[in-house]
Amino acid sequence: MVMTDSPPPSDRPRTAKSLAFALFRPVLFAVGVIGLALGGLVLSHRSNPEIAALPPPKSLPIPTPAASSAPIVLAETEPAPPISPSDFKNLPPNLGGDLRGFSMKPPEPASEPEPPASDRYELTLRLEKGDTVDKILADIDVPEADRKQIHEKLNALLKKRKLPVGEEIELLLQNVPEQPDAPRVLSLSVRPQPEREYIITRRDDGTYDGEEKTYKVSPRIVRVEAERHGSLEQSGVRAGAPSQAMVELIRALSYDVDFQRELKEGMKFTVLLEQLVTSDGRVTHPGRLLAGELRLLKRTVVVMRYRPQGGADGFYNPNGESVVRAFLRTPMDASKISSRFGMREHPILGYSALHAGVDFAAPSGTPILAAGAGKVVMAGPNGGYGLYVKLQHTSDVGTAYGHMSRLGPGIKPGVAVRQGQVIGFVGSTGMSTGPHLHYEFHRGGKQVNPLAQKFAMRAQVAGKDAGRFQALAKQYLAQLKNAPVVAGTKKAKDKDSPQVAKGD
Repeated sequence: MVMTDSPPPSDRPRTAKSLAFALFRPVLFAVGVIGLALGGLVLSHRSNPEIAALPPPKSLPIPTPAASSAPIVLAETEPAPPISPSDFKNLPPNLGGDLRGFSMKPPEPASEPEPPASDRYELTLRLEKGDTVDKILADIDVPEADRKQIHEKLNALLKKRKLPVGEEIELLLQNVPEQPDAPRVLSLSVRPQPEREYIITRRDDGTYDGEEKTYKVSPRIVRVEAERHGSLEQSGVRAGAPSQAMVELIRALSYDVDFQRELKEGMKFTVLLEQLVTSDGRVTHPGRLLAGELRLLKRTVVVMRYRPQGGADGFYNPNGESVVRAFLRTPMDASKISSRFGMREHPILGYSALHAGVDFAAPSGTPILAAGAGKVVMAGPNGGYGLYVKLQHTSDVGTAYGHMSRLGPGIKPGVAVRQGQVIGFVGSTGMSTGPHLHYEFHRGGKQVNPLAQKFAMRAQVAGKDAGRFQALAKQYLAQLKNAPVVAGTKKAKDKDSPQVAKGD
């Protein structure tokens, strides 16, 4: 074995040339393989006689656009017909022939174009204090020439009658493009009475014409259904009955109904009215009382209007008996007796004494009715009674009313009053702890208990009137159940109870 100082081959240092060859050696090998493959393909192509016999390819000419060639126009394609469910009936099952459970979306309707905005519009104006028709037209910039014509035509129709404050003026106006800030009045109408309307209309030539339109008025029978909450009168008014009709009903019922002991909160009643209505449905009269029905706990009281031959209107029960008695059971539509007749401890003086009357608690201002026909013998202040009225009905019978807030119209000593006439209003004057009426009944010069008195009826329908009344009574009883119902003015119930007086 020969030992030398030279390092083995693996440990020899590599030069830059050897490193570059080592890096590119795979690339050179791949290029060589590709070259051999291409050479083999060329040799096999030349050795095939069919390929060698083919002529060389000709060069294709490149088209050049003509300078004056016509433009190409594509034909418009027709829209495809809409797809319908019948198009899927003949499909094989594997292509979706069975489409049960699916439905075609309905075609959306074509949207209609929005209509152009109208240049006409309506306007309602209300006359305030100091207003005139000309002034309110000027306030909305109606041209002066139009206002002058309208003023002249309207005055000719009104014949110097003035329109009241609060009257409504109905206008039909038109915007004019030439004068956008000055509307044109096409028509003006005012209806100071329900049966009469005045209309001013613009003609095509720009002038105005006036017309008076009248409406036929005819009676209409209606009924009001209500419940008593607070005052009987106000309960009826809230339900749609006119105040005057309710006052008449209370008067007619007061002969037979003890309002303090029998009338309770929530009791139902019906009012039958005869209204006057125009041909276009406007009410010219809110209603005259024809009949009324009050449903108490143990009985129902019915009163109905009737005029005997040669007599005056009165109220009767269904049996033809007049409701009018010598005296009213109670002289007002009161809701509570606050103090009865008899011995009691005086609420102000503090000692026991005879209370010589009956106290009816009621809101201040409630009307007080004369219990019977008679003459006023005293009207004015009377010590602890406050404002006081005394009536003499017969030589033996009289009534007295105390603590009034004010006297009724025309009430003074020496004046004759009829039964049911308003002689004063509830107050709290004199020795009183709250608004109420102190009512006394005098017989033979002495105070007696008003609630214990018995009063006989005055008259009854007889003779030829009996048949006529029975037919009318049957009609009223049916209409109290079946006549059209009037809508109420308010739905809220008045639950405010009057202040209760505690004595004189």
